[in-house]
Amino acid sequence: MKKKKFCCCWDLEGPISAIDFAARLSMNLNEVLGINLREYNMRDFFTMLSNYDDYIIDVPGIKEKYSISEYQPGDTLRLIAPIYISCFTDRDLLYLARSNLGLLPGCKELMEILHRDWDVFVISTSYEHFALNVTANLNIPRDHVYSTDLNINDLKNDILDIRSEVNILIKDIFEKYLLNDKNLDSVLEDLHNFFWKAKNSNYIKVMNQIKVRGGKRKEFAVEQISKRTNFPISEMIAIGDSITDINMLQRVKDEGGIAISFNGNRFSCERANVAINTPNSLGALPIFQAKPNIRDFIKQWELKIDTFDYNPKNMPNNIISKECRNFFIKYNFLPEIINLENKSKEQLKSIISKQVKMRKYIRSLTNQLA
Repeated sequence: MKKKKFCCCWDLEGPISAIDFAARLSMNLNEVLGINLREYNMRDFFTMLSNYDDYIIDVPGIKEKYSISEYQPGDTLRLIAPIYISCFTDRDLLYLARSNLGLLPGCKELMEILHRDWDVFVISTSYEHFALNVTANLNIPRDHVYSTDLNINDLKNDILDIRSEVNILIKDIFEKYLLNDKNLDSVLEDLHNFFWKAKNSNYIKVMNQIKVRGGKRKEFAVEQISKRTNFPISEMIAIGDSITDINMLQRVKDEGGIAISFNGNRFSCERANVAINTPNSLGALPIFQAKPNIRDFIKQWELKIDTFDYNPKNMPNNIISKECRNFFIKYNFLPEIINLENKSKEQLKSIISKQVKMRKYIRSLTNQLA
């Protein structure tokens, strides 16, 4: 096999797919018989746990206070896993994954181009059922995918009766959260007690068997990929959009590589050295094609983007490749590509605001694609 010239590591949900697979699983909990969750908005329940995840990572001293040093960004998928294991089978997750991959516009074309010269890896917090189906559709080899293992059929043997714990988590804590206008502060102590003090409950025993591919575990994957491919981290491009990517992005940035916040939020922007706002995956193509002279390219892009009036037909041929320009004309868009290394705090606030706006738009595609 021909050795690739370059190496890149992609997050999955956000930069590649508009689907938040765990959130979709939560919405499907309303249809499960036997656990009686029909009256609850389980997407809001997932959001509560996701916000709790952010709180644990974002607030200094919380992990130390509750002796959960191993907790990583994205462990929302660990907190909720026992409910999924109790309610679904592996076949259920595979069926849901295959029913809608949620690929961003231009994603397949971008990956076809990258496969020419790039060794493409995906490092995803998502459960393997979704991650492996999406990447297979993009011809990314299975051994190039790092995701969260969740063998439901095996874990079901350890799931005894968790209905009492589910009742506490949903019918007590979640209801209290809703009654307090979805104020996370109102249930923080309850969540702490449920997850970190009831260590002998059936729910917690199963939860603690899940290792989510987030935070430092994404950084570890980058290290493994570097060793496997003999590409130094300093020569890699890493693409992420959220809190689960902070360690991966920071590591690549610190090593001198290119760390991209792709339609991201403040967590990814604060750890990246390049930001890109784009409604189409092909908006990232110029960065890959300009890899050998990336910083000069971004400087020229920022200087001249306003003169194009955001109309790709106004773009001269000497800025980007003809192939890339034709894609931008075909889909009628131009991305914003931003150097984050030379921006003031006020400029960064504006960049993050734009990133979040585009992020919300991309996430809204989930409803359009469903």
